[in-house]
Amino acid sequence: MNRQSAFIQLPSAPMQTIYKTTQQVVQSNIPLFITGETGVGKEGIARYIHETSPRRDKPFIAINCGRFSAELLQSELFGHEAGAFTSAIRQRHGAFEMANRGILFLDEVPEMSLDAQKMLLRVLDTATFTRLGGNEQLTVDVHIIAATNRDIEKAVAEKEFREDLYYRLKGMMFHLPPLRERPEDIAPLVTTFMSEFRAEYGKSITGMTPEALTRLEQAAWPGNIRQLRSTIQAAVALATTDRLEPKDFPDIYPEFIKTLISIWQTLPPETQNAIWETLHRETQHTMMRELSMQSSASWSGLPVSSPSGMSEKGEFLNIRDMNQHEILSAVARKRVEQYASLREAAESLDIDIRTLQRYARSEASDS
Repeated sequence: MNRQSAFIQLPSAPMQTIYKTTQQVVQSNIPLFITGETGVGKEGIARYIHETSPRRDKPFIAINCGRFSAELLQSELFGHEAGAFTSAIRQRHGAFEMANRGILFLDEVPEMSLDAQKMLLRVLDTATFTRLGGNEQLTVDVHIIAATNRDIEKAVAEKEFREDLYYRLKGMMFHLPPLRERPEDIAPLVTTFMSEFRAEYGKSITGMTPEALTRLEQAAWPGNIRQLRSTIQAAVALATTDRLEPKDFPDIYPEFIKTLISIWQTLPPETQNAIWETLHRETQHTMMRELSMQSSASWSGLPVSSPSGMSEKGEFLNIRDMNQHEILSAVARKRVEQYASLREAAESLDIDIRTLQRYARSEASDS
């Protein structure tokens, strides 16, 4: 069971919409289902619902269903009587008893065994259960919030999750977008995490430079809020100045740069040489080290027609006299011209729309 942590209310439009929607259901006991990538903040939303509901003064219990074996999970949820299994020395209350009159957050529910799913369905239908190894029928009043980072409908279709339980749990569903799609949430998260770890490590850090924040806002964050928190923790622990700087985040790169890195291994040697010479002449040593050291998947949308250029829709893009920023801007403008919408253009580069627009407008603002 997870310890309680402070809830952080975030300013992005998607999160504000979710906050408002949850307030329409907190007065009821309707089950809620939250989906989203790992580390995106599903438990945070569950805690927000608890803190703003009539059950705020009652327990909030969180269980990650993927952390326990089938037998142990049933014990965690429903408790057990002494002697129920080999290691059951004494009676134990489960999460349902401890969350009585409060909220029970069940993370990664598709990882539950089918037997545990059957028992959960019974509680939802009858508000009653029995401890493992027991006969006494217990009644509880628990508001259940379920969550997963998996495709729950696929799990249902593949018989990994009971269809009747799925429909019972999805009284209302919320999807949390990944952090890379809401960069405006990064600044308040960073402020909170810096404050937390500043106190923990006894550091006198007062903030972060604008350049460092920009780097964080442009990163992809595949691990979402959890990854951001760990990154800030490491930066604060190792910081030697009173403000965090870009150098404190050596492993974090803007997503647009990562996209260029991803194409590198698919280019012919002569094209690599042409790009190398151009960027080396502009003293872009850091980027080139990354290009030469890292390998990743192909960027199929950007074919190459010449050692000194790249072509899209038959148009030649000369990069010989361009620096790094000009190359990024040129590629962005080409994609805007090529696709019918900004969303399609951004998706073709695996970046967000704000980043695409920033680079596409760069030449106009610089000239």
